[in-house]
Amino acid sequence: MTEIQKKTIDAYIKAGSYRGAARLLGKAETTVRRSLKDLEARGEVPWRSPAPAPAHLHVKSSTVQYNAAGEVIQEWRRQFPQAEMMQDIVDGLCAKAEGKGKVPKIKKRKHDNDILFEIDLFDAHVGMYADEKETLDSDYNCDIAAQRMIEATAALAARATNPDKCVVVFGGDMLHADNRSNQTPASKHTLDVDTRYHRVVKYVIEACTSCIDIAATIAPEVEIVVLEGNHSAHSELWLAQVLSAYYSRCSNVSVMLSASSRKHMIWGENLLVWAHGDRIAAQKWAMIVAAEFAKEWGATKYRHLKCGHVHHKKAFAPVVIDEQSGLVVEYLEALCATDAWHAGAGFVGSQKGASAFEYHKSEGLMTRHFKTI
Repeated sequence: MTEIQKKTIDAYIKAGSYRGAARLLGKAETTVRRSLKDLEARGEVPWRSPAPAPAHLHVKSSTVQYNAAGEVIQEWRRQFPQAEMMQDIVDGLCAKAEGKGKVPKIKKRKHDNDILFEIDLFDAHVGMYADEKETLDSDYNCDIAAQRMIEATAALAARATNPDKCVVVFGGDMLHADNRSNQTPASKHTLDVDTRYHRVVKYVIEACTSCIDIAATIAPEVEIVVLEGNHSAHSELWLAQVLSAYYSRCSNVSVMLSASSRKHMIWGENLLVWAHGDRIAAQKWAMIVAAEFAKEWGATKYRHLKCGHVHHKKAFAPVVIDEQSGLVVEYLEALCATDAWHAGAGFVGSQKGASAFEYHKSEGLMTRHFKTI
């Protein structure tokens, strides 16, 4: 150990904090912190190091408080599941679901009518709890969330006109919370939840498979799109994998497993793009879509992006308010009720429901449908 390292340890013991030690030494706090962390990792400090993290977690950062004797009083850690452990959990879910799905097969017609039917289910927030008396909107829980998803899908599917393909879009925030902490991942806001996370998982899988089964009754081919939301981005990653495993023996059902947070599809001369809608300003979408899907942009005549997140309908002419922008950007309604936070903040009065769109390969958007909740 060098003399500088010894002085750093002495300063830390005397001051009791990284900041105090940095002041005594006349150094930057980050330099002192890094030096002491390195010494701790090598076991060269005179105090007892904090207990190691559990095997299934890794520590991204930590703050430790010591007493005068160099003993750990308390520690604050930012811990995250090990990637390998998370993959094991997803693999286990997929193994249980493997090949369980059974859906009817509709015979392909000899003459296609070139129609794609798209059902968009955004912001179901399964697991959210809301009390009508508090929000002045409606009650909401897991049962109501699942019922809304299934009823909206059935009502919209009934309006389809013999499509060749049906796309079901689970548009992000399908779960209200991403794990048992019941907090938003970014801001750590405490969420009002209806039940335990493992029960929410069961609810959302059963609701999604019910919606897919309905879609399979109206078209000979069904494709599933699962978007990452800001409430449940990690959960939607495993949800896509589980649905893919569940329908692995159904040749007429496929799940889009693109790792991108934005998904797209070509249908004739239509470029269809989906994103949850958080983090990116609406005016930037045309540039982003044109850059990310340049080849598809150039090969298509009609381009349509759907988002959710804002919990109400919103349409934009992106970048420039004219048709030359080449992209229709639309923010769709949410399935969920208003929760206490949104009610308290004044975000009220938006229409709840789900939408569907019919596209012709060469003529673009033909019809749109809306199911009010």
